[in-house]
Parts: sequence; C-alpha cells; structure tokens
Amino acid sequence: MAVTLSQNEQDIFNKAKEFSLDYFQSRAAEWEENRVLPADVLTELRKNGCFGIGCSAEFGGQGLSWFECALVYEGMAHGDSGITFFIQLHNTLTKGLETGYDKLSENVKALMPDFVKGNKLLAFGLTDDDGGSDPGQTKAYAVKENDGYHLFGSKSWVSNNLNADYFMVFVHDKTDDRAKGMIMFLVPKDAPGFKVKEDIRRVGGNVMSCGRIEMDDALIGEEFVVDRDGLRRAFDIINIARVYVSAISVGVSQRAIDITAKYLSGRETFGVPVLDNQAVLFELADLSARTEAARWLARRAATVMDTGEPLTVITAKAKYFAPETAMYITTQCAQLFGAVGLETASEITRCLNAARAFRIVDGSSQVQQIIIGRDIQKGLKTK
Repeated sequence: MAVTLSQNEQDIFNKAKEFSLDYFQSRAAEWEENRVLPADVLTELRKNGCFGIGCSAEFGGQGLSWFECALVYEGMAHGDSGITFFIQLHNTLTKGLETGYDKLSENVKALMPDFVKGNKLLAFGLTDDDGGSDPGQTKAYAVKENDGYHLFGSKSWVSNNLNADYFMVFVHDKTDDRAKGMIMFLVPKDAPGFKVKEDIRRVGGNVMSCGRIEMDDALIGEEFVVDRDGLRRAFDIINIARVYVSAISVGVSQRAIDITAKYLSGRETFGVPVLDNQAVLFELADLSARTEAARWLARRAATVMDTGEPLTVITAKAKYFAPETAMYITTQCAQLFGAVGLETASEITRCLNAARAFRIVDGSSQVQQIIIGRDIQKGLKTK
C-alpha cells in the first residue's frame, strides 16, 4: 500500500468531497428534520453516478476498487454522513449480489442493472427485535412448501426499510422443524404477507429510514433464494460495511475539525480571534493527528479488501478505532463551539450525532473489541 495517494486516487477523493459539499451540505439539516429521502435527491444521485461505483461495467457500474470506494465515502462524508451511509449501504448490498452472481436465479440476475444504477433500492434485514449482536439466534424462519417458501417473524433496524424495493432478509430454514441454518432471501416489498412497519427516529442519519418489517406467512418464490449459507454471506457484507463506516467516520472527524477551525477564526475574545489562542491550536493539532491515524487505519483495511486477505480482524480494528476517534473529536469540537454545540440544527451537532451512531451500527465498539481480543488470545496459542 502506498503511503500517499496516486493522482487518480486523489482525484476520486476530491471529486466526491466537492460534490458532497456542493450538494449535500446545504440540504443536510432539512433532510434530518424532515426524515425523508426526497425523490429529487435520488434523481441527483443517479445523475452524478453515486450508485454502483464498485460494480463492474457489465451491469453499468464504474468498477472502482474497494479502496477507491472507501475514498469516495470518506470524501462524501464531508457534506453529510447520513446520505453517504445510505449510498454506501445500497452499493454494498448490490456488490454483495454481484459477488454471488453465478448462484442467482435468472429473475434476480435481471434486476442487477436496476440495482447498480439505483433505479431499484435495497434494504438489509438481519437483526431480530431482541437479537442484538447475535444474529445467528434469529427466531425468524422459513418453511418450504409446494408453492414456495413461507416466512415468519420480524426484523428490526432494517436499513432503508421505507424506500427499498427489495429486502435482503436472513431467516432460519425450518423445513423439518429443525433450524438447519440461515437462508438469505431477496424479498420484494409487495410479497404477500410481507409488511414494512414504522421508521425509528434516531439521533442522526434520519434521511435514510430504518425500522421494522414483519413476515406473517410471507410467500416467497424459490427464485428469490440468494444463498443457503446466509449467515456467512451476512457477515461478508457486514465486514465490507464496517470498512466503509470507518471511512465515513474519518470524513466526519475531518469535517468537524474544518468547521471548528473556521468558526473559531471568525470569533473574537478579548480583541483577538479565538483560533489565535495557543491552547485552542494545541487542541486542534491533537484532533488532527488522531484523525490522520484513523484515516490510515481505515484505508489500510480497505486495501486489505482488494488483496483478498482475511478481513475480520483488520476490519474490527478500523471499525473500533475510527468511530471512537470520531466520537472524541466531535465531542471536543462541539465544546469549542460553545452554545452553538447545543443547537440541534447545527452542523457540529450533526457530526457529533453521526459519530454516536457509527459506534453502534454494523457491530458496536464492544463487539469489535471482542473480535480483536480473541485474535490476541489466538496469537498466544500459536506461539
């Protein structure tokens, strides 16, 4: 891995950052307040090639590497992390389908171009209402009968539940009353017995919906079975998302520092700009160094994805460190903003709330510490 970006990689990052600051930043407060993903925003995202960036040209994608995609999301996070997380989610799920393309039915294969272009949107449903960090214990299940699969149960924290056309849903195969494993389904939103429930208002990122679905004898054709080793596929997708959440967290950290420095340069106390205070400069210098460390760990994890090496541990390290760093940095920056740091509509508050969310989504910081700690134990046993 090069320590510095190539000119092409720098251009990819700059283009994403400039687009997000130009288009996302001025609208982010409105999106957060209204809790809706406007149709004109989706049109703009499609027009600017935000969807399918990591998918192959065969399906209409741009064919960017995992590392290049991470640069895009880090750059986009400067404008708004909520819409960036939504874009990342859809693109990661689409790439997940492409990765297992040969196993897909012809019906699902025919949908790929629309997923890649963002004409049809995807959602991710893994966690049960009371499942928490142990999705393998899901109570949702499927029973195969002559007319297809019948799905029962519910899922919470389903990302993009209100806007999705298709849902990646993971349930146990209980055909003979014994849970054999988890099946990954691609469920159309209009499937009989499938219900999209309420959106959950969260501390941040409300431009993308996230809520519950219920399956009350939902009938799904066998052609919508994506993978019979569903739990493995789910964790493959989550590992990718963890790298991208790390990259987005870095973008949030850097944006917090940037707007704090600008704000303090325009405020005066005792006749001089606050930014001229040496103690303030020392604080920002510390935050900048921490952000740089998080940036290179996140980029290191993205590079590992391109090599095909095992992802779990390096991903856990990035997913632990980058959001925790973002939480510290945005907290300190909000403090430097003074009373403005208490305003719900202020950008620094949105940065702070984003950091809070990223410490939890796709596996909390504590889950990542467990993964890292177990790897340390494993290393001792092999010495």
